[in-house]
Amino acid sequence: MSKRLTITFLIVLLVGSGNLGYGQAVFNTKDLRIKWAFITNHYQDKPGFLAALTINQTAGNKMPAKGWKLYFSLRYHGINLTSQNKDVVIEHGGGDLFCIKPAASFKGISKGSALIIPFNGGGIIANYHDAPSGFFWVSDSDNLPYDIPESNITHDSGTLKGADAQEIFNLNKGTTNLPDDKLPAFLPQPVTYTQNKGYFKLDKSVSIVNAGGFMNEAGYLAKEISAITSYTPVSAGGRKKIVLRRIGLPKEAYDLRIAADSIIISASDGAGIFYGIQSLKNMLPADAWSSKQVPLNIPCATVHDEPRFSVRAFMLDVSRNFQPKAEIMKLLDVMALYKLNTFHFHFTDDEGWRIEIPGLPELTAIGSNRGYPYMRNERMQPSYGSGASTANKMGSGFYSRNDFIEILQYAQSRHIKVIPEIESPGHARAAVKAMEARYYKYMKAGDRKKAAEYLLSDLQDSSKYLSAQYFKDNVMNPALPSTYRFVAKVVDELKAMYQEAGADLTMIHMGGDEVPAGTWEMSPAIRAMMKKNTVLHNINDVFLSYFKQVQQLLGRRGLKLYAWEELAIGTEKNNQSRKVISIPEFINNGVSVDAWYNVGGNEDIPYQAANAGYKTVLTCIDYFYFDLAYQRSFYEPGDEWLGFLETKKMLSFIPYNYYRNAKVDMPGNPYAAGYFENKQRLTPEGSKNIRGIQGALWGENIKSARQMEYMILPRLLALAEKAWAKQPQWETEQDTAKLSAQYEQYWNIFANQLGKKELPKLAWYRGGYYFRIPAAGLMQLDGLGKANQQFPGMAIRYTTNGAEPGSQSTIYNRPLKLKGKVKMRVFDARGRGGETTTIEVE
Repeated sequence: MSKRLTITFLIVLLVGSGNLGYGQAVFNTKDLRIKWAFITNHYQDKPGFLAALTINQTAGNKMPAKGWKLYFSLRYHGINLTSQNKDVVIEHGGGDLFCIKPAASFKGISKGSALIIPFNGGGIIANYHDAPSGFFWVSDSDNLPYDIPESNITHDSGTLKGADAQEIFNLNKGTTNLPDDKLPAFLPQPVTYTQNKGYFKLDKSVSIVNAGGFMNEAGYLAKEISAITSYTPVSAGGRKKIVLRRIGLPKEAYDLRIAADSIIISASDGAGIFYGIQSLKNMLPADAWSSKQVPLNIPCATVHDEPRFSVRAFMLDVSRNFQPKAEIMKLLDVMALYKLNTFHFHFTDDEGWRIEIPGLPELTAIGSNRGYPYMRNERMQPSYGSGASTANKMGSGFYSRNDFIEILQYAQSRHIKVIPEIESPGHARAAVKAMEARYYKYMKAGDRKKAAEYLLSDLQDSSKYLSAQYFKDNVMNPALPSTYRFVAKVVDELKAMYQEAGADLTMIHMGGDEVPAGTWEMSPAIRAMMKKNTVLHNINDVFLSYFKQVQQLLGRRGLKLYAWEELAIGTEKNNQSRKVISIPEFINNGVSVDAWYNVGGNEDIPYQAANAGYKTVLTCIDYFYFDLAYQRSFYEPGDEWLGFLETKKMLSFIPYNYYRNAKVDMPGNPYAAGYFENKQRLTPEGSKNIRGIQGALWGENIKSARQMEYMILPRLLALAEKAWAKQPQWETEQDTAKLSAQYEQYWNIFANQLGKKELPKLAWYRGGYYFRIPAAGLMQLDGLGKANQQFPGMAIRYTTNGAEPGSQSTIYNRPLKLKGKVKMRVFDARGRGGETTTIEVE
């Protein structure tokens, strides 16, 4: 196979900066050049791929024939990557880490020579995230790693293409340009809104009157006005007033009255006042945050508003890749702007522990650092392309106790509850390995009691399992008393941080998802526990026993248990069957679950959970997993392991019966007629257990703050609209054809709102967010090149000379009478462009 490969160009990878000694020869890793090239999907008619790495030697002494390893990360393509070149082998190193090693037949690479390594694995290649990353070289002689800068890696995408211009055109063809007076005043849309004559001019004559004791909200409003006008309103003496008033309204509801001489925001609680302030801000001109402006005109209006769901949540995973404190606060700001009230903080998982816990320094000293070497728990292994250096700012990092308290206070002032998640008993490798390191440290010091105090693993366990992320050692052991001491210690320290921050803590998310089949089966400690406790008949009983004890532990501290849906399903089964089971101890104690895996025959799991009595948050993977790629394109970031997630699909979600307008599965295949007929429906009683809606961003591919913002926005606005706005009429339409038509009208309004108001605002708000700009749709119709876009109001620019369109290129405003290659690109208010699309106009 390797002899038949044709390599068209080389990718330069600088491997470290030092020389490696092998006897008398010196090999300089800078002389290597490496290339990844895609060859084909569905290799040998199987759901797998074939690709190739090419390593060239450009100068100096040849690459040694032995004594080295070349490591890289490649996720979700199985553990059996197979080299089709007999001179090298590819070995799995745990998780997504692999290494290339020379076989006995390898002779090295001399100057001008190349080593071509065709290799195949499971799953298809969808985009650049499916290419190997995080390369580093390790010599056997000194075991020192030499990182390869990711910036030096490029990819040959082969036959994989960018965004399909015609496919995008068809997606957008029902979207029309609407006049501003046909759009909502702000998002999420309020329950009632009445436009009145005139404007309130926000200028230096405005004062804030706190008539209801809303000190936090009054201070917040003053800072917000100062941020856009450069003056700070006083509490008295102003000719025009903004009054914060307390009246009897439901929790989080507010009334807003804007007249020419006054603004009155009324609510029964601080949250309602705060949301009234957000609506007021959202009625400002879209460019209000682009520069200091006085006066600013706010249209006179009367508003009554309240949320549809009490839980409007967003989950962020910072374990896989870390996000700095400042970026967390920036995320909280945009959540607050659109009235989301719950931040689910996923800061522990297999690949990292991100929060300081006093008394357990190993959790951050080891659990928050990735690098090489890692084999003896010196640190966590490289993951998701983090490479060999612990200095990698996304792979390593944690929040100090003070950092976390500051985040809590920032969220509290914005009426956002922070729900901490301690992943357990699965997805816990960072904690497990950190506590093993602690064990060996104290055993070496001769302190057996302290060594075993917080141990999370049975060191004699020989169970064989493989987790969803390809780990074989990532599960806590529920038979050990030290496991519960560890949970209690972490919970107590978290509770102390919340108390110091003055923040609410009512529940803790304890994970529970994806405990692999085979876990604990060969653990002596588990076997002894099951022999002693005869009600434990199988491993699933052990799993439930763990959570019953954790629930009691939390209950003694005045806290509720929250977990993923597996709490009501159990551990993974080899046949992947999922069915909710009724567990009175959980249901009667108000346990909440995140219902997420509603695909592949499990579409009714969320409704099963709610009907059974579990307090259920709809975190449905096919509507609210923000880590999925928006669309098919080699250059589009995100996962494609189940399909794609466009903003338009998110907005189409019907919380109480999402079967009704589900036409295709995640890869885009139509559902068979009658597919949902035997799926469990949500009962009237079950609907009372739907607490709300949650979006989730898993962090495996998120290697920068910009990339995080790109994956979140503008999808966060669709999430907010579904979670806050009242039930739209189209959701209740019984005729399927009418429902679809009414939804298209609803989407058209939303799309125009985003393009003309919300995204231009977010281009500047809090310094500007790096939201996704959708690619332009292009098609040749009636002899003309025609273009459209997902969010009307942005500028489409084009070129006809083969050059990449820039912020000064010609603006498209009518069909083009052109021939040849036309390139188009959409630009935002700050001149930032999305992906380029191309068509050949004949």
